[in-house]
Amino acid sequence: MAAVVAVAAGCGGSGGDKAGGASQEHPVVLTLEGEDDPQFSGAPEFAQAVGRLSGGSLRIDLVPAGRSAQLEYERGVIEDVRDGKAKLGIVGARVWDTMGVRSFRALLAPFLVDSYELERGVLESPLAEQMLSGVERGGLVGVALLPGPLRRPLGITRALVGPSDYRGATIGVRPAALAGEALRALGSKPSGYVPGDLGGLDGAELDPVTIAYNDYDRQALTTNVVLWPKPYTIVMNRTAFDSLTDEQQKLLRRAGREAIAPVLRQIERDEATAVGQLCTKLSFVTATGRQRAALRAVVQPVYARLEGDLRLGGQLAAIEELKREAAPTVRAGPDCRRGTAREAAGVPALEGTWETTWRRAALIAEGIDPSDAASLSGHHTAEFADGRFRFRGDPGSGKSAVGTYSVQGDVIRLVFETGAALQLGRPYELRWSVYRDALMFSAVPGSEPLLAFLTAPYTRVR
Repeated sequence: MAAVVAVAAGCGGSGGDKAGGASQEHPVVLTLEGEDDPQFSGAPEFAQAVGRLSGGSLRIDLVPAGRSAQLEYERGVIEDVRDGKAKLGIVGARVWDTMGVRSFRALLAPFLVDSYELERGVLESPLAEQMLSGVERGGLVGVALLPGPLRRPLGITRALVGPSDYRGATIGVRPAALAGEALRALGSKPSGYVPGDLGGLDGAELDPVTIAYNDYDRQALTTNVVLWPKPYTIVMNRTAFDSLTDEQQKLLRRAGREAIAPVLRQIERDEATAVGQLCTKLSFVTATGRQRAALRAVVQPVYARLEGDLRLGGQLAAIEELKREAAPTVRAGPDCRRGTAREAAGVPALEGTWETTWRRAALIAEGIDPSDAASLSGHHTAEFADGRFRFRGDPGSGKSAVGTYSVQGDVIRLVFETGAALQLGRPYELRWSVYRDALMFSAVPGSEPLLAFLTAPYTRVR
């Protein structure tokens, strides 16, 4: 749904005054419209920074745009902010050059920003403010430029490692003018698509988290080629921004800067987890040094056009300098031999202690008998370690079960040694995934599911 946002007036002010005098009891509330799942965008970290810096007197509420099935959903978010239907919006920087804003093109140049270290360096440099200033046309204010995942080539009908693999290929890309220019320079046909449907494509520009989230598998991801990053911009309606006090305006921009580091940490954790889930389902391929150099050479006409713009040419040179300073070596890409910090210590992402609450209504909706649902409802804890599990209900409830488990890719097989209403010794299978310390289960087609486990995600305790 589109967000209709009100800026709460401060105590003691008149209708024409700027918002002010807010407190924790009466905060100024701004709604931020963006992706249907805001966890992908850095919006939560921005909201947390705003709340912390303001001491709770300024609050950001995240609202989904409700346009996940639309090809140009980001354009819709911008239009909502511009028209005053929403006060704040978060969209990928990629969309701006489809709307006449060219200030982010150096950041999105093909094969240039190829590491998270370099992306952070650009966003923490004066270049970020220059880029954000480009959105001021049309009554908008640039508030923040946040990191996003690095997009790599996902081959569907072929692996995409060298220039010859791109020639004649139809490559899926979200609306982004510069990405389209780069793909055409490679001899490809860029094609828009909606998430979840890669039909008719020979490849797509994607990142491991998006691949895992949408269950894209049986394809080949080129790990040591970064096409471009997917940074995010937070923009605000000019009238709404002017209604804030100078202090609040500065606070929003400061929150954007302070959110960069935590957003990047979360992106890298999410990517490591996603790679761990994809290792048994996806082919990981690498390009040779010669192929990587050839890819960059083929897109030189794109760079020539960028450098023809004096300002963009200066930004490209500044990013190249940051790149030389960041690391002179070839960046490592996703690697099945590396994972999260827990996995690096030999601990799979699944292992640990988790908790959830099963609610009677949700259990019934999943198909569990009402009397059983009443018995099962309540707080539950799950522990996984060294091939053994323990499930426990509320203290004193007497609800518990123990057994063994094994994992094959994204499928966990549970064998119960104790537990009511279960066939002991029989294997039960569930699909599992861990995202941002949330453990989720889903049914395996053709296997009798443990319905209660499908009703709510588990949150990591330790």
